[in-house]
Amino acid sequence: MPVKNTVKMDAANKYIYFMKLDDEPKANKAIMIGLQGQTSGTNTRALQTIQTKTVDVKMAGAVNQQRTVLVYFQSGDGIWDKLYHAWKDQIVVHLFRVDMNEVTGAAPNRQAPYEYAQCIIATLPQTETLNSVFQSSVQFEVQGVAQNGVITEDQLEEDAFDLGKSLYDALKPTEVGDGTATTTAPGSLDDKGTAHQEG
Repeated sequence: MPVKNTVKMDAANKYIYFMKLDDEPKANKAIMIGLQGQTSGTNTRALQTIQTKTVDVKMAGAVNQQRTVLVYFQSGDGIWDKLYHAWKDQIVVHLFRVDMNEVTGAAPNRQAPYEYAQCIIATLPQTETLNSVFQSSVQFEVQGVAQNGVITEDQLEEDAFDLGKSLYDALKPTEVGDGTATTTAPGSLDDKGTAHQEG
């Protein structure tokens, strides 16, 4: 009996990119830099054509891969500085494309499939601001061929798997807000049900 094709929807925003520069200490974990870009990547080969008297014979040549990442960052988080350093000084970027749609296991030992590539940044566009968050569509040129594997959450910055999961999760009232807040907004109720007036 033939297997029926089924369509499985993956959330595009759960393909999250992490990076680590080649001149960082080995103990450093990969940091989250952004989401899959609109043009997520290319996998091409150079095409060679040999002409004969009757036909053209075509052969696939060298591999060329490129990954486009919508990098987002805020002032002071250091991500732009790392990208600029990698571009200016030609530092290899270790790029990890983690599929948060396929997380398995239980914390703190969860794992997910990922694609790994050693890259260089040839073009670093000027940043654009979306409200208070800066974003830049960065093209990473892959050296060699990207490889697939499985990565564990201890290799990535803290709470990376939870952040990927929470992109589509509903939060409870007690999970939001400022944990250090001591003031109460005018018109709101405190934990005893008392209304607070302005002033």
